[in-house]
Amino acid sequence: MITLSQSTEDYLEAMLIISLERGVVRVKDLAAHLQVKAPSVVATTKRLVREGLVRHERYGYLELTAQGLQIAQEIYTRHKNLFRFLHLFLGVDEKTAERDACQMEHHISPETMGRIVQFLEFIEACPAEESHWIAAFRQFTATGTLPTYCTSPHGEASAYTRTSHTQGDTAMPPKTLADLPAGQQAEVARVGGEMALKSRLLEMGIVPGTKITVERVAPLGDPVEVTVRGYRLSLRREEAAVIVIKER
Repeated sequence: MITLSQSTEDYLEAMLIISLERGVVRVKDLAAHLQVKAPSVVATTKRLVREGLVRHERYGYLELTAQGLQIAQEIYTRHKNLFRFLHLFLGVDEKTAERDACQMEHHISPETMGRIVQFLEFIEACPAEESHWIAAFRQFTATGTLPTYCTSPHGEASAYTRTSHTQGDTAMPPKTLADLPAGQQAEVARVGGEMALKSRLLEMGIVPGTKITVERVAPLGDPVEVTVRGYRLSLRREEAAVIVIKER
């Protein structure tokens, strides 16, 4: 069994990513991707060739062998799942989630990785049946407020719970983009909804911490036209309703 260093695993993963994007892998492409100098790439790839993980013709392209491809795919899959877990579920910002996933992918145990994958599969398979604790966690990360049925880590009712019981109020749902009138700006606190919708909105640049301005709301509330990062977007009301916001 081949024991690989973190640096070597990064090389194999980078080769896979570059081959998927460009079809072929050159030394200069690998150096640019990993932000290292070409001589370092040459030295490492020579070692990978000796270990039977990479093929390299003189002055030619780099190519993963069957064994190298299998290892690279395993690393890349771990990275993608860790990124999804950190960014889409925990709400960690994209840059931090990407960096942390790169570190975690090399050290996480197969058992823990397997549980994270099962957890993500469960959430994606049962979006309409989310348990109270998942919904509570999302509310807590967005607003810092625990729902009325939660207690503090010390076993006491949260301050919000005590206030609600005292005043006879119920927990107010977090405010969403669909609640804003035209001309108002807010900050994205969290993106909810089913995984496919959430992923699409995040890819559009609607991520936690982003400023978003409502430009126009149709007479019946659908669609909602917004500006995000200088781009004008048109959202369905059901899409706007899963974007939890902090008013400015």
